Amino acid sequence: MRVRTYKKCLYYLMSSGTCVVFIGGCWFLYQLRQTSQILRSTVTTDVVNLEQARKSYIYIDKPQYKDIFTFHKNENQYVSERQSEVNHDVTNVLIRFSYNLTNIVAIMVDIITDRWKMLNQKLAYRLLNVARFGDEHERIRAATALCSLNDLEDWHYQNMAQMLDARTAIALARTPNVDQRFFLKPPYFHMEYKLHDVIEKVHDMLLHLNSLCNKLHPCLTQFLHKKFGDLFRDGLMFEHDLTSMGLAIPPAIIWNEELLQNCVQTIYHHSSLEQYSKDIVNADGLQILMLIYKIFSNNIDTCIILANILSNISLHTEYLDDFFRSGWFSILVTWSKNKDIRLSVPAGCALANLDIDKNKHIKYHKHVYLLHPLHRTDTASKLDVIFLHGLLGGVFITWRQRDIKDDISKCEDPINIKRENSQMSTLISDYPQEFFKDLAYDLQTRAWKKLGRDYEVILDDCPVNVNYQSTGPFTCKGDDACMKDLEHDKMCRTQCWPMDWLPRDVPYLRILGVNYDTNLSMWTPLCPIESLKSTISDRSSEYISKLLIADVGKRPIIWVCHSMGGLLVKKMLVEEWKSGDKHNICKNTRGIVFYSTPHRGSHIAALTQATQMLIWPSIEVQELREESPHLLGLHKDFIEMLNNYPINIVSFSETKSTLVTALKFPFQFVTPNSADPGVGEFFEIPQDHLTICKPANRRSFLYQKLLCLLRRQIEIRKETKSSIFMNLTWPDRLLPK
Repeated sequence: MRVRTYKKCLYYLMSSGTCVVFIGGCWFLYQLRQTSQILRSTVTTDVVNLEQARKSYIYIDKPQYKDIFTFHKNENQYVSERQSEVNHDVTNVLIRFSYNLTNIVAIMVDIITDRWKMLNQKLAYRLLNVARFGDEHERIRAATALCSLNDLEDWHYQNMAQMLDARTAIALARTPNVDQRFFLKPPYFHMEYKLHDVIEKVHDMLLHLNSLCNKLHPCLTQFLHKKFGDLFRDGLMFEHDLTSMGLAIPPAIIWNEELLQNCVQTIYHHSSLEQYSKDIVNADGLQILMLIYKIFSNNIDTCIILANILSNISLHTEYLDDFFRSGWFSILVTWSKNKDIRLSVPAGCALANLDIDKNKHIKYHKHVYLLHPLHRTDTASKLDVIFLHGLLGGVFITWRQRDIKDDISKCEDPINIKRENSQMSTLISDYPQEFFKDLAYDLQTRAWKKLGRDYEVILDDCPVNVNYQSTGPFTCKGDDACMKDLEHDKMCRTQCWPMDWLPRDVPYLRILGVNYDTNLSMWTPLCPIESLKSTISDRSSEYISKLLIADVGKRPIIWVCHSMGGLLVKKMLVEEWKSGDKHNICKNTRGIVFYSTPHRGSHIAALTQATQMLIWPSIEVQELREESPHLLGLHKDFIEMLNNYPINIVSFSETKSTLVTALKFPFQFVTPNSADPGVGEFFEIPQDHLTICKPANRRSFLYQKLLCLLRRQIEIRKETKSSIFMNLTWPDRLLPK
């Protein structure tokens, strides 16, 4: 089918080119003929004869021939006037010819452009047909080609948007740089609803959700009693119109935007429980969420919550048509391009979950974020890099770029230096200060391009102490990419360096971020359902199952973890090892990077009995006690597992105390003794517990060491493939003779 399409396109191009050349040639010959006729009708042969006769005269300067000369003088004047008229007519003819030639060129260009647009339009509709009715491979390629077309009018986009089905629409939505005119606006989006009416619809939906879950979610029931106590009585709701009849008590709460935002938070919490998330669609939740979006479209925090709700619902791909009909695709595409990664990442995860062609058996649950790639790519990922944060951290909190206070004294500006030469001072004062700054930067850049390759620059955050197994890199070349983009990294700071830096330096990566909630004290209100999974053992079993659904284990893995996240990684690997590594998690793990992981616990968690009664520490804090038997047993099993699976271990330890609380008390959460696992490379970095996982720039040793590990794994994978290719047994007929 594809070959037939190419043949038809080639036939159309050849036929259109032949027609254009033939029509252009005929038009050019016609214009030449018209020009020739105009010249013949304007230029007379008598004028030519007069010119020839005039050249045969002999002029004699004698008085008796005065009358004859006077006669010829008048006749010559007539001839010159006639000739000037002819020249003027010829000039007009040439002007008309050039004007006609310009029109010919313009007409030819218009014909070619119109013909090209017509072919482009026909190709767009053919690609749309293939994207809808072709096989899986053809649909993917057709959707990519359709998004790359240009020169389409608005009505073409609108026409194709009406022809789309849900599967084709999600394929276009996940294509990079897709034109949003491919998607129709949400139905009834132009209608305006009052805030009171929207809150009433949300209230009805919450009541419906509470009945669908049989009131088994205590958080939802408690919220309805607390916020709608007068209207919620044993599942019954009284109409507001009955208050005028004295049959109902008016609500004691104020129905405002704050109440609606609290309702959105409740819906998000309810959707985070996988067994209840599908009930939102059954309760017409997608349409009601659209009404909420219309009210809070400019509120970034509410939009982030809505994106997370849609991401939780998108796990159920059977509701793909509901997403499409409710008009959420266009909004999710807009959100996925937002600069705030708190909004773009969950929106991208929602689109990825609904992409049944590309990610048929891959799903990203609530605690697993797809950081890269957010769109479809032509190349397959060769390496999974998974990031896990620590206690009270988060994907968008732990892995951001470090803020640096530049205390280095700058050189004195040459403009402010007093010079003895008055002429030089006058010259400098005539130019603005920005001119000299730009000039100095340009000179420095040019000089560094010539000399930079001959120098090595010491990396930032270099370790103050290492073990005998540790290796570099501790320096980088002057012409390295991290040096070239140093100024850009200072100006454009990133909210998530794994998401923005790693894809630029290492290709073929899939980057995942595991996000989970932690607490320091049990006084914090917790959901009774989620509080049952707060131990390291329970969390590890939950996250390993969600990572398996995200297709982890099919390719090599690099784990990057901070603090408590390292304990979760160790627990997951140990449990997989004890179960026989059925999912190849241990086998495919190539390396682990620990940022201040307390392998032997932390002395901060060692509280007295009186302090424990006052603070009531959470389960996470209790498990982090120093020299905890549970942690020591876990580490022993981890070391034993490493004997069966060769895994590269890189560990970083903090050496500075962390200033916590408003009183700025210094605490060192993890000591070097606890952060050293006893295997692999170990580095002591002059940073505190919060900044050790936040590189200041791409020239930081904390980042370059991870980069070195990733590049090494990519190169090993390439060498393995090439060796397999060379060891293949070729048929005799293909061997060179």
